Amino acid sequence: MINEEIRKQTGKLKDMDMKQRLQYIWDYYKIPIILVLVVLFAVFSFIRDKATSKQTVFYVAMLDSNVTETVQSTLLDGFADTLDGFDSEHETMMINADYDTGAGGQIGFTFIQKIVAEYSVGTIDATIAPRASIEEFAEHQAYGDLSGLLPAEMYEKLEKDGYDFIYITYEDPVGGEKHEYPAAVDITSSPHIQAGFTDLSGDHHPYYDTGCYYAISPNTSHPDTCIAFLSYLLDI
Repeated sequence: MINEEIRKQTGKLKDMDMKQRLQYIWDYYKIPIILVLVVLFAVFSFIRDKATSKQTVFYVAMLDSNVTETVQSTLLDGFADTLDGFDSEHETMMINADYDTGAGGQIGFTFIQKIVAEYSVGTIDATIAPRASIEEFAEHQAYGDLSGLLPAEMYEKLEKDGYDFIYITYEDPVGGEKHEYPAAVDITSSPHIQAGFTDLSGDHHPYYDTGCYYAISPNTSHPDTCIAFLSYLLDI
């Protein structure tokens, strides 16, 4: 039955000129043709996006700052120039300042949920925040032990030069042992932090009205970049 239908349709096509054939094919097969074109377009778009998208190799959460949006901060512009091996064509670094955990009501709660989730899945590599914000998320194990994450020489220099650390006490939920460790270091004096930022209206602002600290996530996939950024900020 199918073969007879094919022969019938083939016979009709033989008696038509090219324009008639194209019109005939379109009239009877436009739905499958459209479906095929849609699939091809989707595949092409996926391949194009994969080829042109950049991999995020460093993600900094800036909590409760005067910046209220995701920014390509000048903090990272200068840092990228000093980082060996950074491929700007295929890689990107980001500072996300859209975290207002001090906001009241549902908005503040939403920000807190968001950042806890991002800490949990390892999206955030490093954090810049005031002391109160750092301490707020300490219980979620959001920050690693700087005495172990940083090179010994660098950590000892920070201690010797009198940089202030925020110490967190971690209690093992199984054995109950308590361990105090330095989770964040004061970077308020950084010339890059002190330089502040310019908003979209051209007005200049400080990143923070009070001091700010730098912490590294314990499960970051880019520990070397986190260390290099701290070194860049403090020029050590």
